[in-house]
Amino acid sequence: TAFPSSLSFTKSSKNAITMDEVNHWEDIPGMDKVILKAQSLKHEKPMRSLEDLFYDSQPEELPWIRTECVIDVVQAAAYLDQAIVFLYKAIDYNGLECPDNSPVGCAASVAGFITSISWIASYLSFAANACGQAVNSGALCAGDFTALMANFGEIATVGAAVKADCDFGKNAISILTNPDPVSPPWVQFVPGGAGPEAEKILAIKGHQEANRNRGFDIAQCVADVTNSASYIVRVILQIRTAASACPDPKACAINIMNIISSFAWISQFTALAVSDCQVGADQKALCTADISDMVAAVTNGPAAGVASTSAAL
Repeated sequence: TAFPSSLSFTKSSKNAITMDEVNHWEDIPGMDKVILKAQSLKHEKPMRSLEDLFYDSQPEELPWIRTECVIDVVQAAAYLDQAIVFLYKAIDYNGLECPDNSPVGCAASVAGFITSISWIASYLSFAANACGQAVNSGALCAGDFTALMANFGEIATVGAAVKADCDFGKNAISILTNPDPVSPPWVQFVPGGAGPEAEKILAIKGHQEANRNRGFDIAQCVADVTNSASYIVRVILQIRTAASACPDPKACAINIMNIISSFAWISQFTALAVSDCQVGADQKALCTADISDMVAAVTNGPAAGVASTSAAL
């Protein structure tokens, strides 16, 4: 392409080159030195080939990526199970119903439901990346942001529950022994001097409610065991990633925080399984789960925040 004729280039103090004499930019005096200088420059990091974005180009990594895909889908399903349980507890679960049955239990149930929905969105987003044929930066970004939201929800849930779960009445003996079983909740509705028919009706109603609640406890138990096992697999994947990514300080920090949070969630869901899989809650296990969840949230939250600012490609 020709340059505007008004421009001129000085070849020497005696001779001036006008644009009529320059037909290509390569002909500009001194351009050969500029080209050599540009060719001598080196990138701080090697240019990434576009082929690297396709998982098939990395056959040694493909099994690990597909494993992550399976874990993402499994945990999304587990959190869906958990969201349904939290919703039920907020609506019709004695001791946790909203709004007046138990303000603390109501807050924990509602926050737990919102948090579970956020985790579903996060793991489905990560699955969209890991289950595809190439890196999906949009899915990774969505997964990081929804994970950040979920961690704030975890902190809110624990903040609502820890006061009740970890309050042992300052009695050291109660921490080492299981609390005495309480009377069924329907007993308080039986008026004094009521006939056997009324007691029988209330007993049947109480039994049905207890069976329904137990069914949701078992559903929560399944979610707890699934998540605990899934985080064991996830932490293996994270340790492997950290081993190769730690030369990069930012990637190293993200992976280390992810590993710590995964171990904490293994502790949380194992403790929750102890409580939810048996008949009657175990306060010590619930307190352990709350503390573990807090540790996990305050480490995974910053990791998700930093990851959301990183370029996926």
